[in-house]
Amino acid sequence: MRTLLRRTTASGLPEAGDKTDVNATLTDAEGASTAGSARELAAQLPERGFFWLDLANASEDEYAAVAAALHLDDSLSSWLPRFGRSAHLESSPRYLRISAWADAGAQGIVEGHIIYSPAWLITAFDGDALCTEAARQRFRELRDRIAADPGYALLIVLNELLTGFYPRLERADELLDRLEDQIFLDPVAEQLLSLADLRRELSSLHRLLVPLRDRVKNVVTSLGKFPGISEEVWPAFQTYSERLADLVELIDDYRQRTADAMEAHAANRANQQSEQINRLTVISWVFLPISFLTGYFGMNFDWAVNQLLSTRDAFLLLGVGLPLLSLVLTLLLFKSLGWLGAWRRKSKHAKRNRPDWVRHARHHRKHREGDTTATGRPANGR
Repeated sequence: MRTLLRRTTASGLPEAGDKTDVNATLTDAEGASTAGSARELAAQLPERGFFWLDLANASEDEYAAVAAALHLDDSLSSWLPRFGRSAHLESSPRYLRISAWADAGAQGIVEGHIIYSPAWLITAFDGDALCTEAARQRFRELRDRIAADPGYALLIVLNELLTGFYPRLERADELLDRLEDQIFLDPVAEQLLSLADLRRELSSLHRLLVPLRDRVKNVVTSLGKFPGISEEVWPAFQTYSERLADLVELIDDYRQRTADAMEAHAANRANQQSEQINRLTVISWVFLPISFLTGYFGMNFDWAVNQLLSTRDAFLLLGVGLPLLSLVLTLLLFKSLGWLGAWRRKSKHAKRNRPDWVRHARHHRKHREGDTTATGRPANGR
């Protein structure tokens, strides 16, 4: 699997090879979107009405142009392009700024900085976040509500950031389903490597989102209200905090499920080795009487060689018949002990009856499908 985090330069900005000419999208109060360079759109910001400017892979000069056009103070203008730091949520009488994370598909997880004021919304990502187009679509659908209360625009972006992680988790769920079946029937080393990669990816995502969850929860609990967020929007912001906590809990469930699958892989491999040892032991039991007879009659006493074993009948009786008789008696003993066909019966039984940890491994798929957020999307993001 690819690394989860996207590469940035020492200053936190994307590497030069990652930048494109079209790296910004401006969405006005009517929901119309205009794509172009950040420098061009910074010079075309609407003078009236709420707008949302979305930046991706912008350069330092472009960030400076945006900051100048919006008259951002030094702390905001320096924070906006400074990626590679821990989760941040801070409010002031004029602004609310949040650092969050977004799914970028093959690029992994990218960091995003959000600055909100009642007049505009700025989002800046150090990569191509997959959720921004869906957020713009929601923006257009709810433009009347946003015009009445711009706080909904912030909630749309925040909720779409969370929603964007569910396809990644669904792929993890499908991979776990497939590996759990394979591990139970035929554990091999490649499955363990896939589980290790999945656990590493989930752990990285967990480390990113837990500080954000804690920060949002602490601020929501302690402040009870943000400047610029109306009482109508505030319950939806609390719902966002709950959704974020649910997402972290879901990732924890997948991490635990991955750990259980790795333990099951080790246990099944140990069982396979034990069965192989048992099979070899049974084979040695078959040849043990024959080896004894061979050694016994192999003693070179003259009277035995010249008198007792010198005839063809003695060879057929003692050299052929007696080993066959010992083999038959050994097989009858195995049958009486229930050993014959035991492994075949175990294999058929295993295919019909999966253990509880596999049958009930999907208990975590309970994302409160019936709940909806203030943005009108299901609480599980689907």
